[in-house]
Amino acid sequence: MHKPTRYLLLVLLLLVLAPVRMRKGPDDRSFEGKHLTCVIDLQGYRSRTLSYPVGYNYEMLRCFAREQHCGLDIILAEPEDSIADYLAIDSIMLVVRPAADSTGGYPSKALADSSCWVTRDARTRRAVNRWLTNFGFSEESVRVRERFTPSYEPYRRAASGKSYTLAGPYDELVRKYAANLGWDWHLLEAVVWQESQFRIEARSPRGALGLMQMMPSTARKYGVDDMLDPEENLRAGVEYLAKLQRMFDGRVAPEDLPRFTLAAYNAGEGRILDCIRMAQTLGMPHQTWQDIVEVIPHMREEAGIGADTVLQLGYFKGYETLSYIRLTDSLSRAFRCIVP
Repeated sequence: MHKPTRYLLLVLLLLVLAPVRMRKGPDDRSFEGKHLTCVIDLQGYRSRTLSYPVGYNYEMLRCFAREQHCGLDIILAEPEDSIADYLAIDSIMLVVRPAADSTGGYPSKALADSSCWVTRDARTRRAVNRWLTNFGFSEESVRVRERFTPSYEPYRRAASGKSYTLAGPYDELVRKYAANLGWDWHLLEAVVWQESQFRIEARSPRGALGLMQMMPSTARKYGVDDMLDPEENLRAGVEYLAKLQRMFDGRVAPEDLPRFTLAAYNAGEGRILDCIRMAQTLGMPHQTWQDIVEVIPHMREEAGIGADTVLQLGYFKGYETLSYIRLTDSLSRAFRCIVP
């Protein structure tokens, strides 16, 4: 082989191997065996490119920890704390912030949602940037980004007349756990949307958190360690729904069992059992959800029939619960149109 030809082949080989060599380095396992704490400080942030920046960064951090072979805790920032406050704590590795507002540390390259990971030193930033660059070449990176890119607003999508590949970013989990309940997965998807609109950081005024808006005390009963974890939150919510469903199974019409279950999830099982007691007291039927719709007006104080002496939990207006069931039914139909 002529020397020029050999040199040309050598140059081509180096060009091919260069990206591979760039993906290796002494810091690739900088965090192996460690336990990291990361803070997501994106409350109120609206990315121009991704619809769910908190959920997206949660997934990206999990991918980072898995590939780095390290433990991980992810927490939400408190509104009054700054980047500097968190990075002053030795156990905290990084803070996720919008790239346009990341002063107070060493910001990484921007992620797909225009956020960045702010570290306390340049060495950690180099390791993070190397991983972000390498991971960006992977198919998993594309899948994560695509899950959190669309706006999943169900009524707008259903009205478009189009069918979609995804109904939400957690379809795989929803399908898995809906099977545990024996439900059509579209119904559980509707519950998740109504509870949190697919935002793992959703928090109610009462302190309920996550996809299924679990109260911390209830979540602890079902073994939840991380309220932000979409699978833990969904699993615990479904286990609680299964408990409620068993409570009403055999007492109500099978086709309405999910409605009774969801009504108890919304109002508490005691309230729905009170509805059944009131129906029995008045000699009204109580096997279908429509029966309960008709008995609830008799449970209000203005009905004037002494409901407080019949019911264990006193008067019950029920407007929120009736609306909850109507909306869940409507949303499940919308999701069925979106992804048949």
